[in-house]
Amino acid sequence: MMKNLPTTGITPREFCRIWFGIATLSPDEIADRETETCHRKNCVKLLARTLGLAERTVRGWGKGLNFELMPKYYQLTLAYALQAAQVEKKSCSKVA
Repeated sequence: MMKNLPTTGITPREFCRIWFGIATLSPDEIADRETETCHRKNCVKLLARTLGLAERTVRGWGKGLNFELMPKYYQLTLAYALQAAQVEKKSCSKVA
């Protein structure tokens, strides 16, 4: 199981794209979604909950969707969270 753990992180922007189901859309569609009202706010909430941090802390990582000031070690945590969600999704589908 340990060999399946991510060894590289994922950017907060890519994490939000995957989590919100827009990563596979065309670049124009992604741009449309990312400029919608409340998208950044939803990303801030998601990142804060996933990482167990205050929303204020996440907002302090930058003004856009790239969160440039995010410490790099949190990017690995985001990769772990995505993998855990995928494992959970697979486990639930096997039970059903």
